[in-house]
Amino acid sequence: MNKFTLATLLGAVTLIGASTAVLASEQECQKLKNDHDVIYASKGFCFKDPDAKAKFGNDNCYTTKPKFSEKEQQRLDAIKERQKELSCK
Repeated sequence: MNKFTLATLLGAVTLIGASTAVLASEQECQKLKNDHDVIYASKGFCFKDPDAKAKFGNDNCYTTKPKFSEKEQQRLDAIKERQKELSCK
């Protein structure tokens, strides 16, 4: 196999790997957002975000400042940190 063919093949494999990694991080970002929204919805949060509002509704909401247990707050903090690491939107 000549150097050009090898370089082209390695470039394609790298590109495919990078695309897979981007897709995986986008999926993780979406899961993190959903996990975050589930916690907020369980506390009666009134969503402004159209996607969250469509998914969870605001029919039974009653607050824009929910109170969380220590465990919930730790999970929210962990979600926020992971979103930052992944540069989620």
